Amino acid sequence: MSSFDNQHYEYRKLTRTYMDFFYSDKFTKFLNTTQTGSAHSSHGIDFPIFMKTMFTSICFCTIQLTLFCLLRSVFNFLYQPRCFCVPVNERMEVLPRGFVKWIIPTLKSSINTYLSLGLDAYFFVRFISVLSLFFLLIGSINMLVLIPINFTGNSAEFTAQGLDKLSLSNIANCNVARLNAHFIMGLLTIVVFHWLIIYEFQSFVIIRQSYLLSESHKSSIMARTLLIFNVPEYLQDEKVLRDLFHIVPGGVGNIWHVFDFERIEHQVAKAKVALKILEKSQIEALRRYYPFKWSNNPKAGQNKKKIKKLSKDVFFYPPIFCDLIRIPQIDRSFQLNLPGWLRIFTLQKRISTLNWALDTLKQSQLIIDEEKSKMATNQLKRHNKVFIEFSDHRGACIANQCLLSQSQGCLDKTLVEVHPQDIIWRNVSRTDGVGCKFEKYLVTILFISIIVLYVIPVSLIHSLSQIPVLIHIMPFLKWIYHFPEEARQTISGFLPSILLTILTEIVMVTFRFLTYFKGKATGCEVEIDLQKWFFAFLFVQQFLVVTISSSVTVICKQIIDQPTSIPILLATNLPKSATFFFQYICLRAFAFCGSNFLRISQLVLTNSYYKWKDVTPRQQFTRITSLPQIKWGTTFAIYSIYACIGISYSIISPLISIFIIFFLNLSILYYKYALKYVYSHINPSETLGRLYPNALLHLYTGIYCLECCLIGVFFLSKDSSGRYAMRIQGWIMTGVLFVTIFCNNLIYSRYLPYFSNLPILSDKPYRDNKKTDEPTPNSEDHHDHDHDHDHDHHEMTAANHTLLYLHPAFKYETPIVWLPKDPNGYTELQIQEIESKSDFIKGETSGAEVQITKFLKNLKMTISEAPPDYR
Repeated sequence: MSSFDNQHYEYRKLTRTYMDFFYSDKFTKFLNTTQTGSAHSSHGIDFPIFMKTMFTSICFCTIQLTLFCLLRSVFNFLYQPRCFCVPVNERMEVLPRGFVKWIIPTLKSSINTYLSLGLDAYFFVRFISVLSLFFLLIGSINMLVLIPINFTGNSAEFTAQGLDKLSLSNIANCNVARLNAHFIMGLLTIVVFHWLIIYEFQSFVIIRQSYLLSESHKSSIMARTLLIFNVPEYLQDEKVLRDLFHIVPGGVGNIWHVFDFERIEHQVAKAKVALKILEKSQIEALRRYYPFKWSNNPKAGQNKKKIKKLSKDVFFYPPIFCDLIRIPQIDRSFQLNLPGWLRIFTLQKRISTLNWALDTLKQSQLIIDEEKSKMATNQLKRHNKVFIEFSDHRGACIANQCLLSQSQGCLDKTLVEVHPQDIIWRNVSRTDGVGCKFEKYLVTILFISIIVLYVIPVSLIHSLSQIPVLIHIMPFLKWIYHFPEEARQTISGFLPSILLTILTEIVMVTFRFLTYFKGKATGCEVEIDLQKWFFAFLFVQQFLVVTISSSVTVICKQIIDQPTSIPILLATNLPKSATFFFQYICLRAFAFCGSNFLRISQLVLTNSYYKWKDVTPRQQFTRITSLPQIKWGTTFAIYSIYACIGISYSIISPLISIFIIFFLNLSILYYKYALKYVYSHINPSETLGRLYPNALLHLYTGIYCLECCLIGVFFLSKDSSGRYAMRIQGWIMTGVLFVTIFCNNLIYSRYLPYFSNLPILSDKPYRDNKKTDEPTPNSEDHHDHDHDHDHDHHEMTAANHTLLYLHPAFKYETPIVWLPKDPNGYTELQIQEIESKSDFIKGETSGAEVQITKFLKNLKMTISEAPPDYR
């Protein structure tokens, strides 16, 4: 044994010592169920069995799509809200009525039309479209070349089973020379991938800069405003700040300090609760009035007396507003409010709802006005963050790219393009001390722990998918045995998929919740951070663990003991899991298409729970006009992982391209429809396209898996004489792997400055003279984009400009009680009663109306305008 070998042995022994806990039998048994990936269970199934598994999903999806096509024109506010539930000048043209007449107009929508919805929406549609074209091109070539080679690659002594006959697994030792075709196609796939990545990065830079340098965007307040962190007290004086930035082009316009908002925020929350309770109580009185009217047939002159009598009967336990809970170690505070029924245990009596609501509104308004007065006279505490609006967008960009102070920890972080509604004020108000940093690192450790320990619930779900085990745990489910065998198999096949989907959603919500505690100042930062972590989670748990092993520890042990074994791990495990991913992608495609188009949960809630919950005009208006918003960080991550799976199997089992293309095209259809007609066109957490380059870089994970797997296949393959006939190809592919790593790093380094920064000099005239084919937005699309930005800019400017980047509580105004107009004028008398008891609360009935019939217990309410506070 040489000296080097001895040192290598000692190194392995040392790593075992450090990792001894992870090698212990107890820890391994705790995390493991089996030592092979669960995806291997689908190895070698036949096409009829595969289709039988898909049949139920196809049926469910067909039923859901049929219901969507039938209900689309009935529930317009649910399936086409952007045509009805937004201001008139922002509405989309209504799609033609008809069962399938919505499909062609949706598919004909140009990708460039989505620029008006923001760069994130545009680049997401582009991402799916580019992936679809990539798999269509590479998949078609690989299938035409490799499937015939794979299918005829068996021998009398060896043949694969089922769908694996179409994959690399079907090549026998005597036909190992056929792997040269896989080698060539692998190189072609890698070259095309890199061409695509470079082309898309270059296009990203051009489109993003064209968008951000448009006149409408440059003149917007967001483009000219900079959030500066860790501003010391001596620099918070406005004169000092203006002198400090006088060298910046255009100088400083407005300055917004981050004032202490906890007291005013608490009072605004109390006032909003009081207004909600007041309006609900008046609607409840209206419900009681009409049955009383019909039974007594009162005259018009008696109405006022009856109003007083009915109003006095509305008594309740008011909610309990607790004092602020502060944790100084991490500079956080929490507000805890308790339900009013807890007052029963302290033997308190009910009180008048009307009197309590008016008193609460008055007391809160006095404190709110006091806090506003303190802010105006600079008597409120200031936090160490400042928003500065520059007169020119170049000033904001230059200040954002400069090191603003020589002192470490002073003016050391800046954010530009911050949307006022996207600010996480609780994080902005914190001091970036040791406690905050500890909290940030603790959350990172929790993320890693969730990724590793996720195997425990997955293992439990895998066990529960076996009907005998499930019934043993829950004996009351014995009635399942009365079902036919095929039905039991269907339940057994669907149960883990449903439970895993629910579990993944829980993890996504948990990640989003925990990211808040990492101190991110805006939702935009949250989305960028979540994209990376959620992709890592999906890659480890829904690809590596499922494919290679049921435990992360098994993979880690193998890599630590012998890092060069990664290609062997992939080569021996990936081919066996191909059929599983055929099923998985199909199931996800059908489930995604059916559930997202139909929006079953919203459909059910709208026709049941919301009718009971939303009783006031304000609640109904808010519900109707609150359009759903996409969380782009997690959405990009989901499609990145599907693309990585497709790339990893593009040579091993090229048939996967069909399923990936099918899934991507269903997604294109849905998102083209939903982004135009369902989702809100205003996204406060807009990252201005920064998620797209991250998504492109994530695709390298799939390329690395493909290359490592091919390296393992080539080094392991023996011919009929037992000779390793593909070693040269293995070494060449190893070289390609290192070249790929170099290219990945080079591309990232070259384009990184363009992800967040804007150039001062522009070579656009020279580029236009060259007549390149880069995909720049057309004039029509720029018009749509400019119109929307002008509208947003006008809204921001029309609202009190001096309050724009202040906490929303400082913008709170005295509310107006909004009740619906009724046929007998009862609500008008209610408003008179309220105004007689309060000297500052007013009321209106315009914009909402109720229709009353003797045969209906519920009030039928019609909303025609926004609440008076919004007008």
